[in-house]
Amino acid sequence: MRGQTELPVLGIAFVLVTGTLVVGITVADDAFRTAERPAIEQGVATGLADRLVAGDAPLTTRANVLNATRLVTLDPETLTDQYGLPEEAAVEIRLDDDRLLARENPRSGTRAERLVTVENREQRTIEPSFDATNTVVVPRRTDTVELAIQPANATVEAVRANQRVLLYNESGLTGSFELSVSRYETATLSFETDGQLEAGDVGITYYPTTTRRAVLAVIVDV
Repeated sequence: MRGQTELPVLGIAFVLVTGTLVVGITVADDAFRTAERPAIEQGVATGLADRLVAGDAPLTTRANVLNATRLVTLDPETLTDQYGLPEEAAVEIRLDDDRLLARENPRSGTRAERLVTVENREQRTIEPSFDATNTVVVPRRTDTVELAIQPANATVEAVRANQRVLLYNESGLTGSFELSVSRYETATLSFETDGQLEAGDVGITYYPTTTRRAVLAVIVDV
């Protein structure tokens, strides 16, 4: 009888021990997940920040140089499709004090920052009159100069930039041309012609850039 009486007691004790063990494992697992979460967030935030400023990224002109015009195209879908951000992650991206985008609200997320240069490119035009000379000075900070040559009473045989021949055609240059120049110095364009150029014969378009330093911040909450 005594042995039979002890069996239910042992059963109850086993259930209690098993229940305690399950609760302990659950609590330990939750604690592990809680401890693991900041590391996961840090990896996601750091990886996204690195990809945003990479030299071959859609937003950059070169590594760590952001194209200001392209920044406006950034959206949450792009972050998932092109940069691999998990769909369930809340994210906010800031440039200094400006919020570029936010998906949900990463209230307690992890932050990764990158020091960047923001480059803004403008379009400007020159319509030289050619009153006294066949040379035109293009300010520095542009690496591209576009020419539209349609002379009325002259033939443009060559175009030089700082004494370097960039275009040449003895029969005459007519049409649209793109020149590569150094962004670090002014470009003096010289037009070698047969006949005198007049206002309206040549149109010049160039794209000067201005830059500023900024901090790109990525905040991720997973």
